[in-house]
Amino acid sequence: MKVALIGLGTTGKIVSEYLFNKNVLSMVLCRENSHNAGMDLGEVLHRPYMGITIETTANLEEKLNIYKPDILIDFSSPKFLRDHLSTLAKCKVNVVTAVSDYSQMDIKRIKVLARKGEIGVAIAPNITLGVNVLLKMAQIAAGLLSDYDFQVIDENHKNKKDSPSGTAEKIASAIKKVFEKSGEHNDLVPIHSIRAGDITGRHKVLVCGKYDQIEITHTAFSRTAYAEGAYRAACFIYGRKGVYEMKDVYGLMGNSYTGEQIPLSSNKKGTASVYA
Repeated sequence: MKVALIGLGTTGKIVSEYLFNKNVLSMVLCRENSHNAGMDLGEVLHRPYMGITIETTANLEEKLNIYKPDILIDFSSPKFLRDHLSTLAKCKVNVVTAVSDYSQMDIKRIKVLARKGEIGVAIAPNITLGVNVLLKMAQIAAGLLSDYDFQVIDENHKNKKDSPSGTAEKIASAIKKVFEKSGEHNDLVPIHSIRAGDITGRHKVLVCGKYDQIEITHTAFSRTAYAEGAYRAACFIYGRKGVYEMKDVYGLMGNSYTGEQIPLSSNKKGTASVYA
């Protein structure tokens, strides 16, 4: 399996090192105006020489045809897929995107291009296993306690751009859908966001009744959890077509809602790309 990683921010650096240790990372891409251009990845990660020179995303199609990655993991921003998804589809590169602040129009376009380009895309703002278990537990609680008040608390580091996070919005949306299916009209699920210090990531669902309260909490102790989730998503999307979510990756809530599932072929060690 050949993997491409897009984004060398706080989490992306952890992901890049994780993939490097998995022996699937060999090429790094950066924005055309990035100060990382031309540097060895080891310099950016403050590690010994790694033998991976960071290049710009100029002439992306040409580079994809040379290195032929099977998967591109996206930890950058909505702009990257807005600008390059059609190129990825043309080159038959599947995508795992952990970006959490896409617009509804962005999501619609991703689905259309995935279908037309016959590629697989995993939309994964909630990329860790633990937070997906929290999501399922919140849905169970909503089904049993529809007369309770539900609120979502979203805590993250002070430099996280989106507030609330895509994960928090996903949790609130999932709770509302349970209410709708059960015929309840309790569609108020407030989200409270905290951006402070270097909080790795914490999401809490408060379920409050008149006489008692339940708290469902997921806390990420290390950003390696995101790297592990991204790698698992890449293994899942390899050889597949259609649009998927992390619930499909972890097998928590049934099959893909739009995807055609295709048997996975055997994994091959290969190269990867990173967008810094």
